[in-house]
Formats: sequence, C-alpha cells, structure tokens
Amino acid sequence: MVAVTRAALTRQLQSTNTTRAVVSRVIRKKSTKQKKRIVKQRATTTSIISTPLQPYNDVAGKSNITNAIGYDRFGNATGREYDLGRDGAFMGFNILIAQFYWDSQFNDTAIQVPIDELKKKGFQVKHIKTEDECITELASNRYQITWIISGINQIQNPKFISSLIAFHSGGGAIFLFADNTPGVYHASEFLKTKFGITVDGNYYGGQTMTYKEDGHRGKGNFGQHEIFTGIT
Repeated sequence: MVAVTRAALTRQLQSTNTTRAVVSRVIRKKSTKQKKRIVKQRATTTSIISTPLQPYNDVAGKSNITNAIGYDRFGNATGREYDLGRDGAFMGFNILIAQFYWDSQFNDTAIQVPIDELKKKGFQVKHIKTEDECITELASNRYQITWIISGINQIQNPKFISSLIAFHSGGGAIFLFADNTPGVYHASEFLKTKFGITVDGNYYGGQTMTYKEDGHRGKGNFGQHEIFTGIT
C-alpha cells in the first residue's frame, strides 16, 4: 500500500510541475501587472500542494517512543502525532471498503470507527456491502486502495475475482481481511487465482504480540517497521 501511495504522490507532483511550466510560459506573454498576479497565484498553489509531500509523521517506523505526551494501557503512545500518517496528508486518495462479513458486533457502527480515522488523514472513503457494488466501483477507476473483508458465504458474482485482478494489475492496492474458516472466501479465492495460494484454518488468537528489536526473527514479537509506528 505504501508503494502505491508513493507512486501516486509522484504522479501528482509530476502533474504539478507540468502545470507550473505552462503557467510560466503564459507569464512571459502577459503584461507586468498580469505577471505579478499569476506569480502570486502560483505561490499560493505551491503552499497548498506541499502538505502531501510529507505524508508521514516524524516518528514513522518507531515503536518504542519514550518521550510521548501520554500512553494508553497497552503502552502505546497517545496523540495523533504518533500515528504513521499525518492528518490531512492524503487528500485526493480514495479507499473502497467492501464488507462481506458482519455480525452484531462488527456492524455499521463498528466499521465507522476506522472510516472516521481514515477521513481525518485525508482519505475519501466509500463503504459497500455487495459484490455487485464492488465490481461497479472498482471499474470506475476512482480508487487507489480497496479493503476486501471476506464473508462466510461463497462468492456469488463470477466476475468478482476478475475485477479484483484487473484493479490490482492496474496498480491498485488491495488490503485483504480473513478470519477463521469459513470467513476466508473472498481473500482465498483472489489469492488462489492470482498467486496459487489459499487461506484456510481455524486458530484461536488469544495471545498478544509485542514489539521487540529484531522481533520478526522469532514468534510472539514484531520488529520495527513503518506499519507498527507507535505500537508496542
């Protein structure tokens, strides 16, 4: 996901540079009075687009933050400055959340919590619940990222997997969610078709992983990585 986001940021920057070149040529053809007005507008535009070029907070990649203002009961630093992404840094990026599993706890109220957090970071988010809607939205070329939350029922629309593959092949980032069997169908079918692997099993996840330097070398811990920013 990070790689796709950075690529998209680069495309935005290139587009901005092209616009600057065009404006520059126009300035040379206008009068001095017009030139001053256009230059001022260009300076304003530059200040507006500068924020997305700094998408991550200064603590990016750090789990063990020792000088935080406060900590939660798990020892994680509290405060939005300890998140990986800066607030408002991802304006212009769109996420499609396709939720094919829900129950009394994982309902609309529950999914709204991460949606609200994503919006604070600047993302535009659309939440849908059917395969048909997902196919239509992915074909719109509006999204850079999609979340696929696997359901417990088999895939109903035969075009669903091919639409995901087309989205992924076009540079789209896919975040797959799967639970114990049978809550794996959408993730497993995509992985099987695209990479020849499947998801299966029923494991009780009653333990908690914690941060440890080089923790990825053994079980029970995770090492330092951007995705674990601020998490111990």
